[in-house]
Amino acid sequence: MDQTKNHSYNVFKKLGYPSKKLENWKFSNSNHLKSYNVINQDQSDIDIKQYLAIENALCFVNGKFVKESLNNFIYKNQISIGKTIEVEDNKMLKMSNNFQGESLFNLGIAKFNEGIFIEFKKGGKFDTEIKIINVYDKKTENMFIPVFNIFKLNKKNNISIVEKNVNNGLDSFNLKINKFICSDDSTLNHTIIFNDNTKSNLLGYNYYESGLNSIINIDSFNYESLFNKNFIQVDLNQAGGETTINTLNLTKNNEHVDNNILINHNSKHCTSFQNVRNILQNKSTCVFNGKVIVAAGAQKTDSNQSNKNLLLSKEATAYSNPQLEIYADDVQCGHGSTTGALDKDSIFYLQTRGIRKEQATQILIKAFAHEVIKQFSNDTIRNEAQAYIDKWMNG
Repeated sequence: MDQTKNHSYNVFKKLGYPSKKLENWKFSNSNHLKSYNVINQDQSDIDIKQYLAIENALCFVNGKFVKESLNNFIYKNQISIGKTIEVEDNKMLKMSNNFQGESLFNLGIAKFNEGIFIEFKKGGKFDTEIKIINVYDKKTENMFIPVFNIFKLNKKNNISIVEKNVNNGLDSFNLKINKFICSDDSTLNHTIIFNDNTKSNLLGYNYYESGLNSIINIDSFNYESLFNKNFIQVDLNQAGGETTINTLNLTKNNEHVDNNILINHNSKHCTSFQNVRNILQNKSTCVFNGKVIVAAGAQKTDSNQSNKNLLLSKEATAYSNPQLEIYADDVQCGHGSTTGALDKDSIFYLQTRGIRKEQATQILIKAFAHEVIKQFSNDTIRNEAQAYIDKWMNG
């Protein structure tokens, strides 16, 4: 691991902070991240009793795993757990070549000291969702909080993970690296809920490796993030793999959200679907940079990308860049993107039915959001999104 960290730091020094000349950073500015250089993961004076009381939750404080959370974790005898930094198997640590060319990914690998490796035991029954609570409690200015977690699903494991951030105190730069190894016939439902009122900066690198006939569902809901850039890469390496990505972003004020998604169809008979919807108020911006690569020999691929952006302000901006690279000839692939305001004719129609303009507007916004909410694989994120959207519209 020391050799890997040293190599990553040298790559970061060579590349520096990313500029807008890079395709993956064309619409996201990284200059403000340079000031976050204090790594302080001390949790001695942080009260986390309320989080330890949550059933079946694994708790992290400023990136550091809290062992006491295992006391209330019903699957503790069906997992093995250790520190990422102590993993010696290079195959487990290996990340995508795409990420390895990212300077801030290399900074995260070079600087992380915290994170866990969890392996779900073969034959284990995981009937209820596993909660991961990331508590960021920042009492020091300019904190940089890197963490690297690895999750391994064994054959036929069926795992649902709901990951949620809790931010308190000052602003910070939170850099989260996740790797998910999904063995043959396994199912992973990974739900990520972003909510941050401390004006922190969130950068995520999430890498998923798919086995034979494995299913990967990724749901994310963002409703308060000053700067949130999330990289997702799924490698469909064996036949019969399926992945579905559903994302809903609600942005306002000067918030900036950037979803960068890459799906590699490396084997035949695999399917993928991306459904990303953004609703933007005020001067906020959203970016969708999605790419599907179908390798030579990956016949019978079925893939679709959909990005829809609803602008509630003339000052809001959405950037959409769906891409396909296809090197096989027997495939079904498509992509689509739309950006615009609410349809005036639809508002008028509802008004003719006796509905006030304000109510008509809210009905149409909810209907737009519902198209992705109903696709979420997990009740937790579905219910939270439904409950919050009224508050967001009126806020």
